[in-house]
Amino acid sequence: MVRRHAAEWWDLFAPDDDLEWHMELARRAGPRALDLGVGTARLAIPIAASGRTVVGIDDSLELLHIAHAKVSARGGGVVGRMRLLHGDVRDFALPREPPFDLAYSAEGVLNRCHDRADLAHALGCLRDVLRVGGTLAFTLVRVEAEDTDGRPRLAGVRPLGDGEEVQRHVAWTPGQKRGDVVVHTTFERFDRRGRSAERVQEREPIHVFEPVEVAEALQLGAFQDVERFCDHRGGRSAGHRDRLMVYRCHRGP
Repeated sequence: MVRRHAAEWWDLFAPDDDLEWHMELARRAGPRALDLGVGTARLAIPIAASGRTVVGIDDSLELLHIAHAKVSARGGGVVGRMRLLHGDVRDFALPREPPFDLAYSAEGVLNRCHDRADLAHALGCLRDVLRVGGTLAFTLVRVEAEDTDGRPRLAGVRPLGDGEEVQRHVAWTPGQKRGDVVVHTTFERFDRRGRSAERVQEREPIHVFEPVEVAEALQLGAFQDVERFCDHRGGRSAGHRDRLMVYRCHRGP
């Protein structure tokens, strides 16, 4: 099978520790969840299958196409509890939707925000769709300056069957202003003889936020009970060198 787009590889390299974390958030929060940056619906489908209503937003029509196919394949039990919408993850409104009990944004989706003001606006959009006391959870990725050398680093190998495998390499280069980083991802498929059979590359600009910037944006949104972890197992932050910043908080009145 020929895969023409990087989006078709992403599920193979999804984190293995965040699904149960998000499922538990949904169980505790209530019956309605918003997935901001739903992507291929990797998280949204299991949450919907557990009995929750899930609305997913993404700005990639390509990813939404994959998500729609996956939802349809799961049948009526999931189809009836999911809606997938095309929209800007940094600037959206859902005036026809009842308030959500949970809003979450995984895998660094909010790193697409250009700066602290942009992040504060996106968090404000999330606040507007949450009920008072509702849960907000999001994950931001961090890249250290010394890693932005453009050197590809192996970021995983996955078997495909019939002796084939796909490798993912990631490189980072500096952007135009402080905190801006360009992520270069390469997926390469190898046949059973170890020969390269296909290569797909993707380039995405992101912004790496400092913890103080996130704290200020959350304060502007009047979010409460803010907790920050370094992983989805509840590991407490070890400081500025955390690769992930995982946040959980609640909407204030």
